[in-house]
Amino acid sequence: MQGRYAQMLGNSATAAICAGPDNTILSWNSAAEDLFGHSACEAVGRPLSIIMPERHRAAHTAGLARAARTGESRLAGKSVEILALHADGSEFPVDLSLSMWFEDGQPMFGALIRDITDRTAARRRLEHLAHCDTLTSLPNRNALNARLAAQVDQGPCALVLLDLDGFKDVNDSMGHSAGDKLLAAVGARLSATSPDSFVARLGGDEFAILLPGCTDPVMADAIVKDYFQALRAPFEIAGQTVFVGTSVGIAMYPSDGQDAEALLARADLALYSAKSDGGGARRFFARAMQNRSEQRHRTGMELRRALAQGEFELWYQPQVSLTDGALSGVEALLRWRHPEHGLLPPGAFIEVLQDSAIAEETGDWIIAEACRTAGAWEKAGLGAVRVSVNLFPAQLRSGRLLGVVAAALAANALPAERLEIEITENTVLPHSQESTVALRKLNVLGVNIAFDDFGTGFASLSLLQKYPLNRLKIDRSFVAQIDHNTKDAAIVQAVIGMARSLGLTVIAEGVETAAQETALLDLGCDEAQGYRYGKPMPADDIARAFGPERNARRIA
Repeated sequence: MQGRYAQMLGNSATAAICAGPDNTILSWNSAAEDLFGHSACEAVGRPLSIIMPERHRAAHTAGLARAARTGESRLAGKSVEILALHADGSEFPVDLSLSMWFEDGQPMFGALIRDITDRTAARRRLEHLAHCDTLTSLPNRNALNARLAAQVDQGPCALVLLDLDGFKDVNDSMGHSAGDKLLAAVGARLSATSPDSFVARLGGDEFAILLPGCTDPVMADAIVKDYFQALRAPFEIAGQTVFVGTSVGIAMYPSDGQDAEALLARADLALYSAKSDGGGARRFFARAMQNRSEQRHRTGMELRRALAQGEFELWYQPQVSLTDGALSGVEALLRWRHPEHGLLPPGAFIEVLQDSAIAEETGDWIIAEACRTAGAWEKAGLGAVRVSVNLFPAQLRSGRLLGVVAAALAANALPAERLEIEITENTVLPHSQESTVALRKLNVLGVNIAFDDFGTGFASLSLLQKYPLNRLKIDRSFVAQIDHNTKDAAIVQAVIGMARSLGLTVIAEGVETAAQETALLDLGCDEAQGYRYGKPMPADDIARAFGPERNARRIA
């Protein structure tokens, strides 16, 4: 049995070594010869420590002597990973399984040893991937968290979060491959700007820069200016010249946060503030930002309750024909009947709502409620009133909009042309492709599309070609002085002329006086909306104000 066991080990592909209590090698199989580069004749009789790097031999010899003396080994029956020494002097990682038994009362030691160089390399690769962004080769968010935690234990620092303005436009216009190349180029330029700083990519188009030992905001701002300057130069991507803007948020340790998590959160708040100010800016964290963030969070929680408990209301502002003063339509405007603060206008909550998780669901409710009201008005004798609703950007992302609109129209037996969807640049541009598809489907269904706030944005003229529009709404800023400002009158006249050539009708917002109305009528404007015809009001007030007396009744 003993011979067969020895024969099995001798032929095993696993290196097998046996040593006596004095650390002397007694057996050495062929796999051990291949693994360590010593023949059996060279190895047998020599100390087992020949397979150990010099710096580890004393500890190994002491451990073996202790096991021989006590008759117990802490490593027996266990597998450990250690560095081994080859005959040529090179070191390599091995997995060693140690066993211990007694022969004639003497302890004997056996070891099965496997080369795990490939396994170790794979592990190191995984560790590298876990802490490295593969696109830019920069450290990733995990690496930043570890480095930041270590830094706050050592002393002061500044944390800079950087976001690219307009990066989505590059992806949309040039493709994601070009976007990836731009991110890699940005990462390389950031690293080259300040080699001593720790630069990481957090994901998307967001980067982080850790400035160890930076205690002075003035110094931090000067360094950030260098990064601004570095990114201001154009990038050559896929044969095209690309410019990117930059928004930056900065937080200082320990003044802005007592640990890594707090510092990162506050730098993120500063970045959000820079983006909210229109981008292209750098902002240091200020306590007021946290107060605003906490307020947004509270408002968001209350808005969830508001939708669930039916606290939202739609009010309607009249739109009239300028030729005869008849009611041609209404714009549906959201209000919030807050249980503590009373009726709130959209300015108090709409920004939080459109960024919240309930934006799309609220938008669905607005469409359904507006269609229900329009149907009820017709039954009340008000006639065929067009109702306009504003969209949240989230409604254009999911692909559900057509189904929601079709269901609302069918439920109230409402012709599609009685519903109008109002869009703005801020609504459609962040999701340009999805917006185009969704709006064209609605237009095919027969729903009207109106461009709100026309003339106040940058891409208005291009959007006239891209989207299926029926109506332009002239912003109130051009109407306020139209009766005595020739430049405003000229702009409105040009818009009306252009709309005519494109087959679009025109409605002017913010009309408050008879003089403004006359000026618009003389310029050929079709419709008007404003306080001259009525402030936003509940649905039943619209019915009383514009419906026949005999049919005036509350809209249920």
